[in-house]
Amino acid sequence: MDIRVVQKSLLTESLIENVEVGSQSVSGGLVFDDQEKVVQYASEWLTTLTDLQVIGYKSAQTYARNISYFIEFLSLRAENEGLTTDEMLLRVTLSVLEDWIIHLLESECLDRSTVRNREGSLRSFYDFLSSGDYRDAVLEASPFPKKFISAKPHQKQVVSASLSDLVAVMNQSPYERERLLFQFMYDSGVRISEVQRVTYRDIQEAINFSDSEFVSSKNIDVPVQPGYAPILIRGSKGRGNSIKERFAVITTPTLKRIASYHASPLYRRYQARFQNRNDCPAFLNSEGNVYNESTLSKMIERRSNAAIKKNLVSKKIHAHLFRHGSAYLTLKDPNLGEDALERLVNVQKTLGHAFISTSERYTSIPHDIYDSMADSSSGRLRSKIEKMQEVVERTKLRIKLGDDK
Repeated sequence: MDIRVVQKSLLTESLIENVEVGSQSVSGGLVFDDQEKVVQYASEWLTTLTDLQVIGYKSAQTYARNISYFIEFLSLRAENEGLTTDEMLLRVTLSVLEDWIIHLLESECLDRSTVRNREGSLRSFYDFLSSGDYRDAVLEASPFPKKFISAKPHQKQVVSASLSDLVAVMNQSPYERERLLFQFMYDSGVRISEVQRVTYRDIQEAINFSDSEFVSSKNIDVPVQPGYAPILIRGSKGRGNSIKERFAVITTPTLKRIASYHASPLYRRYQARFQNRNDCPAFLNSEGNVYNESTLSKMIERRSNAAIKKNLVSKKIHAHLFRHGSAYLTLKDPNLGEDALERLVNVQKTLGHAFISTSERYTSIPHDIYDSMADSSSGRLRSKIEKMQEVVERTKLRIKLGDDK
C-alpha cells in the first residue's frame, strides 16, 4: 500500500501509464493498492477535502494511513477475494465495521483513543461517498450508525513539563537565545509550528501594551493585569490550512528577557537584513535564520537528551509538554480568572482550543506539577509572573558584545 499526500508539489511526469503531462504544481492525495493501481474513491476523498481546505495536509496524512489499515483488513477477508480495492470499500456493511473494531481492540491491542481516531477517519470517507455534499453519492447511505461503534476513549491525565523540567532543559543550552525561546514557549503556550511567525513587532507591541497602561486598538479578549501582556499568535489550527489569529498571555519577566536579546548586537546584526526590521522573526538560530518546526524540535530533543543523561529530568521533553505546562500555569494563576471556570475559559482562548472540552483535560493537576506551582514554605500558589521571574534568575546568560551565537 502506497500513499502520497502532497501540497503544491511539482509534477514533472504522470503517475499513470500512457498519460503525458507538462510540468505543473499539484496538491492532493493518491492511494495505491498492492498492485500499484490508484484507489479511486480514497484518492478522490483526500484530494477533495484538502483542496476545499476541509482538512489540512497533516490531517490528510493521518486519514490516508487510517484508510490504508482498513483496506489491509478488508483484503484478508474471504468474501473480498478477487475484488478490486474500490469494490471492497463499496461493499462494506455494519457487521464488517463491527468486526474491524473488534479486530483493532483484541488482535492489534490498540487503545481506545487510537481506535476512535481510526473510526473517525473512516466515517469521514463514507460520509463523502454517501452524503452528496462533495460529489454525486456512490452509496445510498453510510454503513456507519449515527453513534460511534467504538467505546469512548478513557480520559488520560495530560503529561507536561514542570518548571523544574523547563529549567533543567534550558540549562543544557550554552546560548541565551535558545534559553529565552524555551521560556517564551512555556510562558505563552504556543505550538512549535507557530514560533516562526512571531515577529519583532509582536514582541514590541506586547511590551508597549504593558507600558501604556493597557491601551490597545485591537479587540483583546484575554485577561490582562499588571505584569501580563497579550501577544498576537498566528495560529496553526485554522480551518483547513489557514492561519487563525488569537492572543496569548505572556508575563513581563519573559518580555524583558526577550527585549534584552533584541537589544543585543547579536540580534541587531541579523535584524539589519530586513528592509523593515519589525518584520524580523523574534527568534533566530545561530545563522540568523528563522527556526522551522523540524530544526526547533531537534534542538529541544538535544537539550532534553542531555538533561536525561544527567538525571535532571525523568522523561523526554518536547515542545508540546511546554504547551501543556503553560495550560497548568494559567489554570492555577489567581490573576488570570476569578474562579476555576473562568481560568479554564482563558486556557481555551490563549491556547487556541476550538472546544472547551479540549481544555478540560487540564482540570486534574498531577502532584509534581502542583508542587512546582506552590511556594515550598507556605503552600501558597504562586502567580505565573513569580514563576517566570524565578526561571529568569535560574537560567539567564549574558550576551557579550562579541558573541556570534
